[in-house]
Amino acid sequence: MKYILRLKVLSMFFSFCGILSLYSQTLEDAFTAAGSNKKHLEAVLNHYKVAGETQKYEAAKFLIKNMPIHESHTYTWVSNTGVPINFSEFNYEDFDVALQAFKAIKDSIGIKPVLSKEKDIEVITSKMLIKNIDHAFNVWKNNAWSQSYAFNTFCNYILPYRSLIEPLEEWRDECSFLVQHAGRNLEDDTDPVEVCTNVMNALKGFTFRYTKSPIPAPLLGTQQLLFRREGSCPELANLAVLASRAMGLAVTYDFTPHYAASSNRHFWNTIIDKNGETIPFNGSSASDGSGTPYHYDTNHKRMAKVFRKTYAIQNNALASQVKKEHIPYSFLWSSNIIDVTKEYVAVGTVTCNFKEQNVAIAYLNVFNVNSWSIVDWAKKEGDTFTFKNMGRAIVYMPSYYKNKKTTYALYPILLNKEGQQKLLKPNYSKPFNCTLSNTNKTINKYQENNSLTIEAGDTYTLYCWNKTWQKIATSKATIKGVQFTALPTNALFALMPSTPDNFERIFTINQETSQITWY
Repeated sequence: MKYILRLKVLSMFFSFCGILSLYSQTLEDAFTAAGSNKKHLEAVLNHYKVAGETQKYEAAKFLIKNMPIHESHTYTWVSNTGVPINFSEFNYEDFDVALQAFKAIKDSIGIKPVLSKEKDIEVITSKMLIKNIDHAFNVWKNNAWSQSYAFNTFCNYILPYRSLIEPLEEWRDECSFLVQHAGRNLEDDTDPVEVCTNVMNALKGFTFRYTKSPIPAPLLGTQQLLFRREGSCPELANLAVLASRAMGLAVTYDFTPHYAASSNRHFWNTIIDKNGETIPFNGSSASDGSGTPYHYDTNHKRMAKVFRKTYAIQNNALASQVKKEHIPYSFLWSSNIIDVTKEYVAVGTVTCNFKEQNVAIAYLNVFNVNSWSIVDWAKKEGDTFTFKNMGRAIVYMPSYYKNKKTTYALYPILLNKEGQQKLLKPNYSKPFNCTLSNTNKTINKYQENNSLTIEAGDTYTLYCWNKTWQKIATSKATIKGVQFTALPTNALFALMPSTPDNFERIFTINQETSQITWY
């Protein structure tokens, strides 16, 4: 019976993951995916073959082989009754005028976006691809600061005609014009970091927008960013990528999917220097005056995971092994990401298992904006799931996804700052009392937004994770704080005010000192 069960588990795992990647990355498969657009791809290859430009031919093959995963996401507009609306912000003299026109349409007949997706492999033209390749080679070969980059680095971080899901458009000429002075008057013209600093200074005129734009888009492209002169964190980081690559700089797009002990997430960039090292910087900020791009302080908030976008399909990515319908909606739907957490933070290993025998893939979550959010995955090895390169001093919640439903582990796991794992299973055999206040939190080096402030007279409810969030008690705060009795040791807690704002954090309590440690 055990043998039969083991066979079923293996069968399920290989049906999900397969032995090979879902993307075989061959020209033949790319041509098949292109359909009637195959002629444009063949024209590019023939162009460089006839010209005898071997390296450009290999670069074209690289782009085409990895092209099937790339697509643009855009919105078209319809009225509330479904009638198409012919609205384009580019029909107006500036964004403020376009915004007023948009609001007028919205107020009069109503307007809503309809998401449309377009696969690059089906629509890209030979003219666009050849122009992109020629421009990329020109800046790579003819700029002193690009000479240290190997062909593989060039292919992933300078050559690509796109970065994320922005509209498919020619951007190199306009980006080159935007930052044209970045390569002038250099102290060291072989230093890509100095040029990148100048690129970032040239982008100072763009405004970071924290809230959603009144004219939304899945992700603003270069034309929209130049027109609006503002964008979100991922959009400005993406502009930094494109503007830098237009200058022959190998710049990456990095992100943490969810902060591990704070709210929200973050997107930024790195510049690859002439020694092959990556230097992180915020793509929406200018130089800090030190002669390098404005650095992203990798230690100001705890990060469980950091990933880097590549152009190439990564066979180790989950989306390259498992069909999307078997993956919970998350950043893990991307098949072109690599784990670079070790470049940023001290890491450790988290292991877990589930009693359910037919679980082939497990996930690790952190608590972010009042919910558990995925930051990593692991496949089953024996009876155990092993998550490697996890940030330390973080509480993780294992989970699995089956039949479109997420099931969480019975208890969370704390990976402490020494990299040791501890199961946070509440122990009610030795209860303790404590008073929680604004002054008894553990002070650390991080700048994290634990928004809860305990106010005298307000009412607070304390929860403990014990297979799910379980209410312990509700208490009114005094000037000394808010008191609770008979609390379990070794537990994970959450304290909610009478009107939660979804940014409250989880924490542990030291039963001897009543000190809070936020996670």
